[in-house]
Amino acid sequence: MSRRGYGLTVLLGVVGAAAAFFAASQPWSKVTVETQGLARDAVSVSGNDALPVVGGLALVALAGSVAVLASAGRVRTGVGLVVALASLGAAVAVVTGGDAVHDALVSSLADSPAMAGDAALQERLADEATTTAWRWACLAALVVSALAGAAVVRWGRHWPSMGRRYDSVGQQRAEADDDPWKALDRGEDPTV
Repeated sequence: MSRRGYGLTVLLGVVGAAAAFFAASQPWSKVTVETQGLARDAVSVSGNDALPVVGGLALVALAGSVAVLASAGRVRTGVGLVVALASLGAAVAVVTGGDAVHDALVSSLADSPAMAGDAALQERLADEATTTAWRWACLAALVVSALAGAAVVRWGRHWPSMGRRYDSVGQQRAEADDDPWKALDRGEDPTV
C-alpha cells in the first residue's frame, strides 16, 4: 500500500474507534413507562451502561490507531494487532450483549419514578423496548476499526515512519558517539 493508503488506514482506524466510543455512549434501548397515577418516564440504557467493555476497548483501539503514526516495523505490526483484537473483542460484545442490555434496562426500570415496583411489569417493558440504531452503528464502526488494524498488520511494516529528528536527544548522542567518522568530524580522535 502506498503512503495514501497509509494515511487512509490511520484515518479509518481513528474515525472508526472514535465513532464506536461515541455510539457506545448513546442509548441502545429505550422504553416509555406509563403507570396510572404516576408521571410518565422515558427510560433508556446506553451501551456503556450495559456493556462498559465496549467503550473501554474502543478507547484502546483509538489509542492504538493514533500510535500507528509513532511506531515502525514490528512494533507497528503489534500495535495494529492490538487495534484489530480490541475492535473485534468489542464487536463480539456488541453482538452477544443482548441479555446485558436487557438486564441493564430492567435495572433502570426498577429505578424509574414511574414504576410501581412490579418486577413482572419491568420484565415485560424491557422485552417491549425499542432497540436504537446506535448499537448497530457501534458495531459497524468497530468493524471499520478492526479492518484498519488488520491493514496495519498486513502492510504497516512497509509504511514510512517518523524521521530521526523525533528521537530523543540522548538517543541521538549515543548513536553519534558510536560512529567514529562523526567523531572525526567533531574533531575528536576515535582511537584514543
